[in-house]
Amino acid sequence: MSERVVHWIDAPTVSIIDDKEGVRRSLMDMFASHDIAADEFECPGDFLANPAVDRHGCIILDADMPNLNGLQFQLRLRALQCRRPVVFMTGLDDVRLSIDPLKAGARGVLLKPLDKEDVIATATRAIKEDSTRRALQRHAEEACRNVRLLTPREREVMRHVADGLLNKQIAFEMGISEIMAKLHRSRMMRKMRCRSLSELVRNYDLVVAREDAEAHGLYY
Repeated sequence: MSERVVHWIDAPTVSIIDDKEGVRRSLMDMFASHDIAADEFECPGDFLANPAVDRHGCIILDADMPNLNGLQFQLRLRALQCRRPVVFMTGLDDVRLSIDPLKAGARGVLLKPLDKEDVIATATRAIKEDSTRRALQRHAEEACRNVRLLTPREREVMRHVADGLLNKQIAFEMGISEIMAKLHRSRMMRKMRCRSLSELVRNYDLVVAREDAEAHGLYY
């Protein structure tokens, strides 16, 4: 097993997976010169056994390694519920090799010999994408926690509000007075910690998407 780590606490990390020590050393030095945290692994198996497999950042993987190709690696990541963006490296100027990983969800393909500016730009984009996804995930988790505080009536009101119904329309749909509809709406907005209709709609959409994913056995 070969692993070297250069990182800062809570910093986004680029995980480099390549069986050639020279490539790993070059990439580690490259990222260090740009103040980007990185760790290195000699083979996919070492990386997949790492407890911090889903740490914030991205993965740069040599697509030409034996035993576990790029597509198989991505399937293993999904099984581990790891959604870090993956960028492939290859020394083969092969259109098929470049297209297949992209179809499977890779965020880019870097051709060897590696261009420093291309590597840094690609890794930076992948890290930014992962940061955005994680922020969205935290937002969704908070929205789901808030939804669990709602009564069934308040949950129903939230759905109607998100659908664009006015208070009098909500009252009609639920068979209650408009005053009660307003009361349920006020309590619902407070529990959801939403200050505007647009904010509520965003939260509602996140909750629905997460519940749908969980219902189908997917991770969000």
